[in-house]
Amino acid sequence: MTLIENMDRAPAPESWDDFLSEIRDAREFLENPDNLWYRGQSKADYKLTPSLLRHRDGLAKEQVLFNEYERSASHLQARRDNDWELLIDMQHYGIPTRLMDWTTVLGVALAFALFDCKDDNEDSALFLLCPKKLNLKTKIKGVIRAANDPKFGYKSIYWHNDPFAAILPIAIDCRLQNPRIYAQQGNFVVHGKDRKDLESLAPECVRKICLPPKLKPSIREFLEFANLHPFTIYPDIGGMARFITRKHLE
Repeated sequence: MTLIENMDRAPAPESWDDFLSEIRDAREFLENPDNLWYRGQSKADYKLTPSLLRHRDGLAKEQVLFNEYERSASHLQARRDNDWELLIDMQHYGIPTRLMDWTTVLGVALAFALFDCKDDNEDSALFLLCPKKLNLKTKIKGVIRAANDPKFGYKSIYWHNDPFAAILPIAIDCRLQNPRIYAQQGNFVVHGKDRKDLESLAPECVRKICLPPKLKPSIREFLEFANLHPFTIYPDIGGMARFITRKHLE
């Protein structure tokens, strides 16, 4: 059985105890790393592909998007120290980038999986990632603090292939530069030239757990007990508005 087959055939948990057992199995599959990242997705069949790569002309328009954002946002926010921080702002405000959001907090990932779920009768998904193992595929040791590494420039590597052309996804962490990233304890995977999804590119580094409808009431109960709701995940006016609406109308 291949790694991908092994991942696809993992049984879907139907109770909280089953879910915790799947988490343990996933950690063992990933060799019990000391650093584990999570990502929740509202639909189980969504691929691990960043927004820029989901657009047919995304990579061709990447530089245009970045340059226009850099110019237009200069008077709307504090000056950023480097290109990575600008790119993270773009991701934050919904402009397509080659970044994919991950978190070190399991509860935050579960919140993402359910907050945007339009139909609880559909399967959602939780992904677990070993970022260090992922980076070893590009011969990088550990997780890169991209903004602090002068040899890992966003434009130089991803626009000009200097000092190397990034083909595979690479895990980076960042300065917690805005309230949302801080609340979500966010990190990122930067996708390279290969447009395939992360599961296909690095099946030994990621594990998928299906979240079927029967499990969702238990997850929502956990989120309520853990005080994880839109206002704690998005600690701003937008998150507050979502929280009030869900609290009184949903």
